[in-house]
This record gives sequence, C-alpha cells and structure tokens, in this order.
Amino acid sequence: MLKCKQITELASKQLDKKLPWYQNLEINLHLKLCKTCNLYVKQIANIQKLATTMNKKCNHIILSSNAKTRILNKLNEHQKSGKQRTNK
Repeated sequence: MLKCKQITELASKQLDKKLPWYQNLEINLHLKLCKTCNLYVKQIANIQKLATTMNKKCNHIILSSNAKTRILNKLNEHQKSGKQRTNK
C-alpha cells in the first residue's frame, strides 16, 4: 500500500488529469483507511473549486504591471524558500 505522502501527490495529480485505474484504486483504498488523507483530498478539491469559481467571477479584473510583478516576486520567494527547506 502507498504511503500518505505518495497518496497526497497522486491525489493532487488526479485533480489535474486522469490517472490510470490502478492508481485511482490505490488512492480510494487508502482514503477509506486514512482519515487524514481523506480530509486533505477533500480540502484540495474544495480549494480547486474555489479557485475555478473565483477565476470565472474575477476574470474582468485587470492588474497593473506593478501588481503583477509584486505577485510574481512573492511567488518566486515562496518557491525558493520551499526548495531550501527540502534541500536541508
């Protein structure tokens, strides 16, 4: 059986693309036994639904180039700090 970390990675991929039947089976079996992963999968599914809804409702909002640059810089900082933590 797959470990929780593997399940969370597969479940995230499952939201974006169709997985092979055996991976779906492994995810579903694990979720029946693990309440923590089950809750995590529900939360990421809700976040994806919320992001999709917000994208549809807010597609008319136009950001200035300055705002876009600030957002990109923050995302890059966050990504770099995450990589530094995993490399230790």
